[in-house]
Amino acid sequence: MAGLWQNAWDQARNHPSFLDLTDSRFHQNGLLPNRAVFERAFSRWLDGRSYEPDSRGASAARAALRTFYASEGWLLPDDNFFLTAGTSEAYTLLFSTLAASGEAVALPRPGYPLFEHLAAHSRLDTVFYDQPWAKGWQPDIESLESCLTPQTRFVVVISPNNPTGQVVSAASLSSLAEVCRRHDLMLIVDEVFDACWEGPDPLPRPGALFPDVKTFTLNGISKRFGSPDLKLAWIAVSGPEAWVKETGSRLELANDTFLSANSYSQFLLPELFAAMSPWQHQLRSVLEANRTVMTQWMEKETRVKGLVPRGGIHGLWRFEGLPRRFDDEAWAVELMKQDQLALHPGFFYDVQEPGVWLVYSLLKAPAAFREGLARLEQRFSSV
Repeated sequence: MAGLWQNAWDQARNHPSFLDLTDSRFHQNGLLPNRAVFERAFSRWLDGRSYEPDSRGASAARAALRTFYASEGWLLPDDNFFLTAGTSEAYTLLFSTLAASGEAVALPRPGYPLFEHLAAHSRLDTVFYDQPWAKGWQPDIESLESCLTPQTRFVVVISPNNPTGQVVSAASLSSLAEVCRRHDLMLIVDEVFDACWEGPDPLPRPGALFPDVKTFTLNGISKRFGSPDLKLAWIAVSGPEAWVKETGSRLELANDTFLSANSYSQFLLPELFAAMSPWQHQLRSVLEANRTVMTQWMEKETRVKGLVPRGGIHGLWRFEGLPRRFDDEAWAVELMKQDQLALHPGFFYDVQEPGVWLVYSLLKAPAAFREGLARLEQRFSSV
């Protein structure tokens, strides 16, 4: 993170009135899953505790995944799933197993900086395609085509997206799929925020929509079930039958090398699918309350522009009419120094658009979120 912003953060966070409007931690924001769900499963796990490793993941967990996706209209056999200790490990498993050093992955921009580090860890290069503000943060297919190199092996699409909060449309996904077909690329679809999707239509899932495309769909219990500390994620492999079989064999061998996903989290997964709907409803209620308040606030505060997040828990604001001394970082530092209000500068997420952009989280308790908007409004009126 940039030095000026980090210094301001270090000072502001110790202030009694500090308000972190970037905070996306479920537990610290009062979104605690029902502990009884975890206690019941843990007791049963202890009663039958045994070590029976499976290189693809526990069979009951994979069966629960098959049932979930079938409820979404997507039929996949159990053997198409691989369990990992978090989605970061899932990316690393794919990058290190299915590409060679010096090959490349195409990442969306704006985007979350973690993926660049994961690619570099696997000795892959990165290229970037744009999701322009003018296109509603949807992927720009011409940008994707132009960034590809002969060494590119993967295209990553994140939907619902972090940090834009938008869901990639079925039309945009269709264009992405066509690029993958034409260049024989593997598509990695990150759907970790799918439980935040407000609907009412089902989330467009490329793996289901384009069964001929070589696709890896990633998700996990971190955001879907508010359990990032239990470190469990999955990869769903879909595409041409022969490719799925051959790729599955390679992933099975690689995953067997570490067997990182712990047995309790795998044992817990069917229970989470069965019992966590009330928590997901609570999560979506908080997001909807903050979306509503923010929409009303932006109608009044006309110098703030942005699309209301419809999928994830993050979003982007563009601030207009500020004095010329303010860029992303300077404006964020001003808010922390003067109002003890934390927001992320847009350049943290490689926002390339002109103007002053800040990233916020919708996960704050509604009262705290309203307080953050009030502080922003007060500061805006004084500059």
